[in-house]
Amino acid sequence: KISILAPIGSALLGLSIGQEIEWPAPGGGMIRVRIIDILYQPERSGDYHR
Repeated sequence: KISILAPIGSALLGLSIGQEIEWPAPGGGMIRVRIIDILYQPERSGDYHR
């Protein structure tokens, strides 16, 4: 799980299953992150309240 409150989590917002981004790794280099599943999407579930 990745929290949307983490910087990488907010970078993933709006992506769909199968999409990828590259993210700077803490020790240098890049990490490729692929969306393989979305556990909960409030808008799709009709949960528009805050």
